[in-house]
Amino acid sequence: MDFNSIIEKAEKDLFIIAEAGVNHNGDLDIAKELVDVAAKSGCDAVKFQTWKTEKVYCQELSIKPEYQKQATDREESEFDTIKKLELSFDAFRELKEYCDSKEILFLSTPDEQESADFLVDDLRVPIMKTASQDVTNTPFLKYLGQKEIPLIFSTGAATLTEVIEGVETILNENEQLILLHCVSSYPAPLEDLNLNVIPRLAAITNCPVGFSDHTVGVEASCVALALGARFFEKHFTLSHDQSGPDHQASLIPEELIRYVSTLRSIRQALGDGRKRVMPCELGNRKAFHRFLVSSRDIEQEERFVKDDFLFKKVADGIAPKHIYDIIGTTAATAISEGEVLHWKHVQFEDKTDS
Repeated sequence: MDFNSIIEKAEKDLFIIAEAGVNHNGDLDIAKELVDVAAKSGCDAVKFQTWKTEKVYCQELSIKPEYQKQATDREESEFDTIKKLELSFDAFRELKEYCDSKEILFLSTPDEQESADFLVDDLRVPIMKTASQDVTNTPFLKYLGQKEIPLIFSTGAATLTEVIEGVETILNENEQLILLHCVSSYPAPLEDLNLNVIPRLAAITNCPVGFSDHTVGVEASCVALALGARFFEKHFTLSHDQSGPDHQASLIPEELIRYVSTLRSIRQALGDGRKRVMPCELGNRKAFHRFLVSSRDIEQEERFVKDDFLFKKVADGIAPKHIYDIIGTTAATAISEGEVLHWKHVQFEDKTDS
C-alpha cells in the first residue's frame, strides 16, 4: 500500500491497527495466533515490535515502569523482562510471510537502527510506526525519515513542543507522516485522555491524526473518531490470564471484533458532513412537510389575511414561507374551507402601466 491509498482507505472506512506488540510472549506460534485473530476481526494491519534488547536497554540502569512491575516479577530487571519477549529476525521473516498469507498488513515498530534496516531493506515493509519513547529521539527519527516510506508517529508522554520538534524532524526528510494521539498509561484513565488534542494536532501539523487507544473499551475511540481521527491502534491478546506487561490492558479476541465493527459503524454514521435529504428519508419527506390550507370558505375576489391559512401536513401545495407573499392579494377563485392552496388560487395585482 502506498501513502495515498492508506489515507484514502482511512478516510473512507478507517485504518485500524491490531497492536499485538509483545503479547506473543516471545513465542512465534502465539504471534501467528494473534495474526489470525487480527485478520478475523477485520483489522487492516497487525503490529509487532522489533528490537535487539542489548541496543535499547541497559542491564542495570533501565527503569521498569510501574505497570510492568504489576504484571511481571517486580524484582526482575526491565532488561530481563524485555529480553524474554524478543523475537529473532528469522521469526519476523516467517511472521511477515504468514501475515501475507492471511492478507493482513504486517506492521512493526523498530526500536533501533538495525531493526529499522531489517524491516525496510529485508522485509520490504511499506510502512513503519515509531514508538512514543522515541518522540525526543530526533537522530533516530531523522534516520527513519530517510527510509522514504510512510511513518506513523506515536505521541505519548510528550509535550506539544516535543511532538512538534519530532514531527518537523521527520517532515524535513519525508512528508509521508501520520500522527497518533496517545496517552502512555496501561490502561489509560478516561479523565487523562485529552482527546481534544486530536483536532489541534491536525491543525498545527497539517498531518492526518489518529488515536492509539490504551483504554479498556471502545468509547474513547468513538469520541476520537467524532473529533477527526481516522487511524486507530488497539492492543489485543489471546487471554488476560497470561503473564506479561501488556495483557491486562488489551482486548481479548471477541472484544477486538466488537471494537472494529463498532468503529466502522460509527464512521458510516458520521457521513460526509454535507446536509441533504438522505435516501432513507425520501419516502417520508412529503409526509413530513406542511403546506397552506384554507381555514374558512373564501369568496372569489376576497382579499387574503393571515388568519385565512393553516399550516397542515399534506402532500403538496404552497409552502408556508410564501404566506407573506399571498397576504393582501385576492382569491382568483372561490376556495372551500380545508382546501389546499395552489398558485392558481392566488390573484396578484397587475402593476404594469396601461
